[in-house]
Amino acid sequence: MIKALLIYAAAAYLIDVVLRPESIAGRARLAASRRGKPLLNVGCGLPGSSLRVALLGPTGWGDTNCDIASSSSCDLSVRTCFCDITSLPWGDKEFGAVIASHVLEHVEDPQLALNELHRVADEVFVITPAWWAPHTWVHPGHRWYIRADGTSTRLWGWK
Repeated sequence: MIKALLIYAAAAYLIDVVLRPESIAGRARLAASRRGKPLLNVGCGLPGSSLRVALLGPTGWGDTNCDIASSSSCDLSVRTCFCDITSLPWGDKEFGAVIASHVLEHVEDPQLALNELHRVADEVFVITPAWWAPHTWVHPGHRWYIRADGTSTRLWGWK
């Protein structure tokens, strides 16, 4: 029984955190290309930030890739920078599309973050953990469960 649960959890993680986001990143790339603008990847991952980053490295889906740090400033001449999803350092509609994979469930205010994504990009692609994946419910950094319709529920343990 334990072995079966571990296999299920590993398969769920692979599907939800690796395969599904890769597919949606391809759709985001096409959307940005259609508009003739760059693709922004918010939450690309930093060393030590997740199992996915430890195994596969940060995602490099965007023309610009960013993740959180103590400052929202970044060097726009490089492909990777540090930023805060609730206060992005780019102008309105600067990107054709933005992808944020497995990010909103970690932030204090998902709606504020979503508003910022819509401000900087023409199209927004958000991926949050699936209800059927065990990591959705046991990850200590998950503050929210976010449903497909955009509504959210604060998870236990978070105020």
